[in-house]
Amino acid sequence: MGAAMNRRHWLCISVSSLLSLPLLVTTASADPMQASFEETLKFGLKCRRPLEFDFVALVVQKVNLGQLPKDLVLSQFNWAREQSAKIPFPYFQFGMKKRAAAIGVDL
Repeated sequence: MGAAMNRRHWLCISVSSLLSLPLLVTTASADPMQASFEETLKFGLKCRRPLEFDFVALVVQKVNLGQLPKDLVLSQFNWAREQSAKIPFPYFQFGMKKRAAAIGVDL
């Protein structure tokens, strides 16, 4: 009876360890695979030219400094993508400059 209990106990521990392994792997690897805020903007706005990349970097810098609210930038990002799926960047840049100026932030 003792040997059966030991095998059953060992089996339960082994199975539970194997079942929790994907959670540990997923948790550990989630951060490196997560796109940064800047990468999301660049990819979603389909930036191509250095001026476009520089503008996005400036916007992200203003967000990191607390001068621009992140939700304002995200709402402008979503709006620009709704206006033109092919070239959303000009809509983002124009709208971001207007909205930033309205709250006293120079872009």
